Amino acid sequence: MKRPNQLTQLLWDFYREDPQELQHLKPLGNCQVFRFWGSFCIRVQTPAMAQRIQDVIPLIEAPIQALRLAKRVKVLVGRRVVASYGLEAESEDSAVHQHQL
Repeated sequence: MKRPNQLTQLLWDFYREDPQELQHLKPLGNCQVFRFWGSFCIRVQTPAMAQRIQDVIPLIEAPIQALRLAKRVKVLVGRRVVASYGLEAESEDSAVHQHQL
């Protein structure tokens, strides 16, 4: 099994004391996670995996905001953005932009 990158490990460490939420984030180990121009990007191989990642975005947002890693989260299938979430500290709801596959 390949070792997860630092950003993935950082998200997992944020939830290390909550095994249930940590288990929901385990699919990130199969994704390419990186930052680019103020965005936290999660690249996946299939639309099905993109949907699984989109389902756990609320868990991903908390550590990104707390650690000020990025201003938005993007989910990509290959090089194509399928969803983009704005992270606003004051806002209860994050702005979501869905893209056609």
